[in-house]
Amino acid sequence: MYEDPIRPSHGSADCQSVDKNTPSPELFITVRLSSAALKTIQNANDASSQRLCALDPSPSVTSSALAILTPPSPGSPRDTSRWEPMSTELWLGGIEQYNASFEGYEAMVALEVIEHLQPNVLSRFGVVTMGTYRPRLLLVTTPNFDFNAKFPRAEAMMQSNKGFVDPTGRTDRVFRHSDHKVEMTSAEFWEWAEASAADWGYTVELSGVGISDRPSYYPPSDPNMPRRPIFATQTAIFRLTSEPTRSPRSVRISELPFMPGSQESLHTHKLAGRFVHPATVQTGTGTGKMDGIADVRTRVKRCMEAWEIGQVSLTELWGVSEVAGACAGRKRYLVGCLGGFGDCEAIPPGGEEVAREYAHDMTQRYDAEFKVIAQDGVLSVVWTTWVPRRNEVKDEDDWGVMDEHASEKETEGTGGW
Repeated sequence: MYEDPIRPSHGSADCQSVDKNTPSPELFITVRLSSAALKTIQNANDASSQRLCALDPSPSVTSSALAILTPPSPGSPRDTSRWEPMSTELWLGGIEQYNASFEGYEAMVALEVIEHLQPNVLSRFGVVTMGTYRPRLLLVTTPNFDFNAKFPRAEAMMQSNKGFVDPTGRTDRVFRHSDHKVEMTSAEFWEWAEASAADWGYTVELSGVGISDRPSYYPPSDPNMPRRPIFATQTAIFRLTSEPTRSPRSVRISELPFMPGSQESLHTHKLAGRFVHPATVQTGTGTGKMDGIADVRTRVKRCMEAWEIGQVSLTELWGVSEVAGACAGRKRYLVGCLGGFGDCEAIPPGGEEVAREYAHDMTQRYDAEFKVIAQDGVLSVVWTTWVPRRNEVKDEDDWGVMDEHASEKETEGTGGW
């Protein structure tokens, strides 16, 4: 739509955000199926997901979404190793409507959603998503109105039909898309996100993706801090930490005794498709269960010894079938075995059998051997006790050792020089 080059693709960037903060969520839902959201679904549809759900108000997305959510045929490029069955669902309807099926999901993604919501619907976004469904992680992206200055001037945009006047009449702003109901500045988005997080018991991390080939920056509020770039798209990562400070009016639907037929099924979204992706491979033990923690660590050590490295990305390690198989396709289990990260807690020896009050100290001692770190937005595994193997070239080693007797002879013959 606009000519200024933007980078990077925020579909892949948002996938990295989810993976960084909730390593391979087993229960995953995405709201409104933009092209970026469809890419997110495709990346989330991996061997470790157990439930994957998509929601969109428009029936026009049905064919493209079902093409991704339908089980692939054997041998197709989409066919991946799967240790456990996975269910996928596509629902049609608005986010403001309650759906009991959405409760219990670990991660929820709303890419390019809130800017399309009418004011009365946007006011219900927080109470429905964070106040009712309460995922452990919620990722929200939306256009940054501050970035629009990088596009042609408003007058030129209107004359060339490249911009759209605020259809709600609340502002005199020119938006990027004809269906946008709101485009927030960075300050407005920060205020909205922080208020929502405080209301519903979440913390929020604010950032963005996409800059032009001529980056611009906000004036520094603190001269000692690095400048903030003006991103094309704003991102907010909400993490569940506590009970809500607000008591939301229930959005759940119950049958009214004086209105027969008002049951929940008449008021929820329309199910457009539901599928089951069968398991295709066995786990490391062949029993369908995960291997023990020590066995998983042994497999990781074998890989890193073979590669002769002390640090490797989690993605590369997960690509080894014997490692993924030992974890029964659950990446969170692998992270837990290697010391944990974020809300994916370390698993102490004995797992759940260890009393919680002793788990912290035991984990500290046990997990000194491995740790999981975030580096440039990517999770990596560090084997802290790894020692590189020396090149066993005896002649080269001997060459670097001084012969004391030879030194004495040389000294005698040269007068000490």
